[in-house]
Amino acid sequence: MNAATRDIALGIAALAVAGTWWALAAAIPVSLLADAVGPGGVPKAMAMLMAAAGAVLVLRSVLRPTQERPARPAHGRAAGLLALLAAYVLALPLIGYPLALGLLAGAVALYAGARPGLGLAGFAAAIGALFWFVFVRVMGIPFPAGTLFGGL
Repeated sequence: MNAATRDIALGIAALAVAGTWWALAAAIPVSLLADAVGPGGVPKAMAMLMAAAGAVLVLRSVLRPTQERPARPAHGRAAGLLALLAAYVLALPLIGYPLALGLLAGAVALYAGARPGLGLAGFAAAIGALFWFVFVRVMGIPFPAGTLFGGL
C-alpha cells in the first residue's frame, strides 16, 4: 500500500469518526440551564474540525498523489514530542498554565525546526497570552498560576 492510499484510508477513517462524534454530540440532552451554544457545541466543533482534516487529507491525496518513498519510522521524533509533553505536564503545577503552555508551544516549534530568536519567543508568549485571554477573560475559566507564583 503506497502513501497516497494510506492517506486516503486515514482520511476516510477520520470522516467516519467525525460523523460518529457528531451523532454522539447531537444526542447530548439539552437542559434548561444550557447557553446558546448548548452542551453539544464544543464536541460538534471538534467533529467539524476532524471532518475538515479528513477531507483535506483525502483531497490532497487524490489531487496530488505522493511519490513512493522508502519508509522511515519517526519513532525518535515522536518520542521527543512525548518528552516535551511530559515536561509540560510536570511543569504545570509549578509554573501554571499560561507560562507552561507558552513554553510548550515554543519548545515544540523549536523542535520542529523554528529558528531561535525573538520571533520564537514572541510566538511562545503570544500562545500563552492568547489561551489565557480566551479561557480567563472570554470564557471566565481561571487558570491556576502555579505554586511558584503563589497559586494552587
